[in-house]
Amino acid sequence: MYPERPARRGLSLGVRDALRGIWVCVRTQRNMRIHLAVCCYVVYFGLQLPLSRGEWACLIGAMGLVTGLEAANTGVETLCNFAQKHPNPMIRDVKDVAAGAGLLGAVAAAALGLVIFLRPELWQAVQELCLVPWKGVLFLASLGAAWVWIALPGKKGRGK
Repeated sequence: MYPERPARRGLSLGVRDALRGIWVCVRTQRNMRIHLAVCCYVVYFGLQLPLSRGEWACLIGAMGLVTGLEAANTGVETLCNFAQKHPNPMIRDVKDVAAGAGLLGAVAAAALGLVIFLRPELWQAVQELCLVPWKGVLFLASLGAAWVWIALPGKKGRGK
């Protein structure tokens, strides 16, 4: 069914395949697009604040955790859909557990973000967006672009 892969593959092929998998996830999963859009705003507001190296490390780790869990959830759901074409309570449980892991990671990341971002400097950055017209317009345009990108219907993968 699938061509045999050589027993020993180069690192570049593994990286290429991993990047293709990430692209499949971005292309097909609305939740991944939501997570990536939120990551962009986290980085933007993080650059507006005097964050320590430790705070940046926590934010980067949380963003990696959430997007990684979303990618793993997508893999589990895709495999379950391939393996079982008809409703099956055990497959449903597997898919729900994988989705629950993603939700737990996202809630933890959001809580971490609140701990790091809820400070007076954040409100100053938001106030600047409201008071400097061109910054406000650009920010609103970015929100509109993010909404359109997220709302786009996901393209189906192979065999669907």
